[in-house]
Amino acid sequence: MQINHIIQFQELLSITINHGYYYNNRCNDFIFEVENETMQTIKQYGIIVKQEPNKLILIIDANKDFNHFCYLGEIKLNFKIKNKNPQFLNFTELPFISNQCIKLEQITGRELLHAAENVTIDICNESYSTAGINGKINLSLNKENELFGLSSSEKNKILPIRHFINFKERNVYWKFFIYGTSKYMEDIESLYIYDKSQKNSITFTKAIPLILPNGKDGYLFISEKTLPLKERPNKQLGLYVNKRKNTENLLIKSLPCPNPRSVNFDIKTEKFYVQEFIYI
Repeated sequence: MQINHIIQFQELLSITINHGYYYNNRCNDFIFEVENETMQTIKQYGIIVKQEPNKLILIIDANKDFNHFCYLGEIKLNFKIKNKNPQFLNFTELPFISNQCIKLEQITGRELLHAAENVTIDICNESYSTAGINGKINLSLNKENELFGLSSSEKNKILPIRHFINFKERNVYWKFFIYGTSKYMEDIESLYIYDKSQKNSITFTKAIPLILPNGKDGYLFISEKTLPLKERPNKQLGLYVNKRKNTENLLIKSLPCPNPRSVNFDIKTEKFYVQEFIYI
């Protein structure tokens, strides 16, 4: 006699990491680690752990009978996240401290594992025991035996449990250094940078003459307010020549979004800047 047993998997819980810097909001800069005690609990319940680039998923056997007294009581799950991108702080709105630990925990009635809409400074602490950007996630399930145990009939109405961690992109002042052999370099008073689709919503200073690191002449434009760093620019900043009122010529349709590797903090102005060099 042959017995066929079909295993049906059911998502128990997931933790997803998002970041406003990335075009698709998916943050692949962390790896998840399961703490030892939690791993023992996971084995006891027959839970499968699956990692995706920006997500941790816990999966259970949908056919498994958890309606037993041995499954009664609160389940505590503790995880760690470890950052693997050395440039992470450059484009993330967090304290510019190389070693820090982020406290993330379950909040009743909330999918986010932090009180604000994004991870904020108040849950970040400088760490002396671990290097880099890390986080500790503390979750608690089954406090009222709503998932496992003798009164777990409501389980399917609750699952899957989904949690999110949101990071915000850093807002900085943008610098564009203009240089080259174009004839417009001699008519710098007529050059402007702005977003044509929403004119005046993003403005830059007039050209500031300076000597570039290579010893050549150049001009500097600085945004008059902070702008968000994005993997792909969400504003189309162009370089225009305006010689007469209501008349413009387009030189560069879309200026590149500055590379976050160039982010620096100016002690004198106490502001963050990012820069890009443009040849015309």
